[in-house]
Amino acid sequence: MFRAPLSLCVIACAAIAFSPLASYAQDQPETPVAEEQPAAAAPPLSYEPVDEEQSTVEQINGQVNSVFEPGVDLAASVLMAPVYSTTQKYVQLDHIVRYTRPIEEPEIPFTIYPPDAAEKPVNFPDSLTLADAKTWQARGKLLTGNSKQPFSPGKLGEKSVEVIVIKVNTSTKYVQTESDGKVIYKEAGDIRGLLSQNEADWKTPEQIQEMADRHLLAVRSDVKTDDKDPPYVLSESVGKAPLVVVWLAGGALFFTLYFGFVNFWGFRHAIEVVKGTYDDPNEPGEVTHFQALASALSATVGLGNIAGVTIAMTTGGPGAFFWMMVCGFMGMASKFAECTLGQMYREVKPDGTILGGPMQYLLRGFEEVGLKPVGVVFSVIFAVLCIMASFGGGNMFQSNQSANAAVQLIQGAKQDQISALTNEIKAAEKAEDWTKLGELQEQKAALQSELTAFAQTFKMVFGVVFAILVALVIIGGIKRIAAVSSKVVPLMCVSYVLMCIYVIVMHIGEVPHLFQSIFTEAFTPKAALGGIIGVAIIGIQRAAFSNEAGVGSAAIAHSAAKTDQPVREGLVALLGPFIDTIVVCSMTALVILITNAWDNREWILDQDLQGAALTAQAFENEVWWFSYVLSIAILLFAYSTIISWSYYGERCWERLFGAGSTMIYKIIYVGFVFIGAVANLGAVIDFSDMMLLSMAFPNIVGVVLLSPKVRRALGEYWQKYKAGEFKKFK
Repeated sequence: MFRAPLSLCVIACAAIAFSPLASYAQDQPETPVAEEQPAAAAPPLSYEPVDEEQSTVEQINGQVNSVFEPGVDLAASVLMAPVYSTTQKYVQLDHIVRYTRPIEEPEIPFTIYPPDAAEKPVNFPDSLTLADAKTWQARGKLLTGNSKQPFSPGKLGEKSVEVIVIKVNTSTKYVQTESDGKVIYKEAGDIRGLLSQNEADWKTPEQIQEMADRHLLAVRSDVKTDDKDPPYVLSESVGKAPLVVVWLAGGALFFTLYFGFVNFWGFRHAIEVVKGTYDDPNEPGEVTHFQALASALSATVGLGNIAGVTIAMTTGGPGAFFWMMVCGFMGMASKFAECTLGQMYREVKPDGTILGGPMQYLLRGFEEVGLKPVGVVFSVIFAVLCIMASFGGGNMFQSNQSANAAVQLIQGAKQDQISALTNEIKAAEKAEDWTKLGELQEQKAALQSELTAFAQTFKMVFGVVFAILVALVIIGGIKRIAAVSSKVVPLMCVSYVLMCIYVIVMHIGEVPHLFQSIFTEAFTPKAALGGIIGVAIIGIQRAAFSNEAGVGSAAIAHSAAKTDQPVREGLVALLGPFIDTIVVCSMTALVILITNAWDNREWILDQDLQGAALTAQAFENEVWWFSYVLSIAILLFAYSTIISWSYYGERCWERLFGAGSTMIYKIIYVGFVFIGAVANLGAVIDFSDMMLLSMAFPNIVGVVLLSPKVRRALGEYWQKYKAGEFKKFK
């Protein structure tokens, strides 16, 4: 009765998954636009970017992405809708010089805009030849054109022109604040928006107006006659708390309080269970407690631990990590509740295999309380979202990152050559040796072209091999997945933690001060991010995305554990966020702090390193070959995540379409492993990530509704445990 209508309403449920939440979407912050709007003395100038020619693969990627982009925008408008935010006003000083010429006169030089000589930037000529423009292009200073031409088409008033825009240096942002009761604009730093405390970097409103008169400031496109602020005063939301983050964090806080901090007092017993003390081989289930935990961890321990912590700290400073730990601790209670329910409502089929997770307890649990129709809808929505998430974030993204890591590992020497050429280019630019600069640029471009060609071929081979390796495991079901995960997860966690420990031990004297900075900046942040709340939101968001507590995915893996005590497996599950966020992420955080990677201007700005790449640089800075070990760890992390998410998606597929069709899902899943390795389908993966986060909405509603049953079961179990009624096998 359940599956027949489900297969007919899958598409409808996917379409309505977000509609009840659409009312939460709020207006997005105002942003600078490319169109220039100078004063009436000169006609307005605008220009359009010129795209580079794309390969066939890039064109296909773009077309596929364009199909998913509307879905990403819709999902983001709901999931990332700010429940809380503060607004800060600022002005953006664009350090640029503009030149134009009529489009019908390509033989004449470009002339400076605006033409008033009094407003001309220092050391820039009134006119610019095409050869001069190409020199600026070789220096990487043009914001217009492409590799074939230095200019872009534009409009000067109603007249068609060709436009050249030279970036003198990085744009500067001045944030509007008050000092001694007066409005003042303080310069914001390039990293985390730190406001300068040096009065020489401050601007008065009069100085800002002077810059506006010279057309040096970015302006808003939606200027209205009744606006109180001039068009060059921009605004943005800071310290935003997205709806999905509030939902996940709020659920975690509720479960922590409702279950009396079980994440604290249940920890010791959870360790006993994982060690196998209570493992009865005759109890129903497919895997041991340890294997279930390893399977769940293999889906969460990964790039979030390597890249997520780094992103949080480069964005919010050391204090953001404190809030990551807080969220990780509370997330332990979420995992306990959802995985206990996964065991309570699982279905043990005649062949001994298990079908459990949110799609089960949402259906049967809601039926118990008289809400069967709601349970059916929520169960279907969750299953559809989980399947979509398994194809993208659980599969293609991991495969893509693995392929990139493998390429990086193989091309290390060539990448070093590019880095050396980059340094030579900077030196030639500083010496104003434009001839040598052009030669070096050509050498770098040729080397990059060679690397790109190799990478495209290698990724195809890698995709085939990786897909075969995944297929060999997932076709065997949860038992084979658990067997592999129980070996791979400890190996990768231990190897990664050992690298971290080595770096920490070598700088052990700095650790107390580093922990002090974590706690200090958690409550007195320096970044202009909305104060304590802004930094807390950054940390909580990264933790929520990393350990997936409240999403419900882990309940699918833990429901397969061999036990007749649901609470026991729930206690095992609470170890997941502890290992994922509090242990592994703490190691990463200390390495990032020790190496100062979170605040390294050269790495972050000059080399444009972020996420996993910045973490790798931090390790390489300590021991050169650690970056290679990290690349291998990324491969293992991704592989384990892919095989675990295949199980999650397969269980949901079975719930919708029946057990006889699961091989179809596995074939499709393996195909996506290959696609992920060779393609860069950004919007597709973003859409999948949105689906994963959306799983939290039906899941947390169901877990909250059924939490009284979990609390009663917890009380009964704990009484028996304290009375020594449970048999020990080790």
